[in-house]
Amino acid sequence: MNPQCARCGKIVYPTEKVNCLDKNWHKGCFHCEVCKMTLNMKNYKGYEKKPYCSAHYPKQSFTIVADTPENLRLKQQSELQSQVKYKKDFEESKGRGFSIVSDTPELQRLRKTQEQISNVCWGPPPSPQLFTPACLGLFMALHPLSVCPSHRPPRPAHPH
Repeated sequence: MNPQCARCGKIVYPTEKVNCLDKNWHKGCFHCEVCKMTLNMKNYKGYEKKPYCSAHYPKQSFTIVADTPENLRLKQQSELQSQVKYKKDFEESKGRGFSIVSDTPELQRLRKTQEQISNVCWGPPPSPQLFTPACLGLFMALHPLSVCPSHRPPRPAHPH
């Protein structure tokens, strides 16, 4: 027994049969749902088991995720976890001041280099005989890296 055409419902004979989209069609009935342009196996696009030409193929649009109770619960839990993390970060950073510059790999490298430089011993300290106590303090304030901690002379007592 010959199948029926998916468009017109009449019998489709083997010589005029197009078998596509899990249906049987007459060659003339296999056309775009919108513009009625006759299609073939090379130029059709199927959508929901219906044939379309390229120009009228339905565009799939994305839908918004529904606010189901589970999605609302996950959103709230995520916000709470975020607040806990930021509060913890804030509490840890209290009193340390803040820096607008982020801690980039380059800044980390510079900080490490600076630490290495500050640990280098530059030789014996300048002779205290060359400086008055006030001048020595000024020298140390202006050149903190010139003398490593192990070679620094004791700081003079500050006169009150």
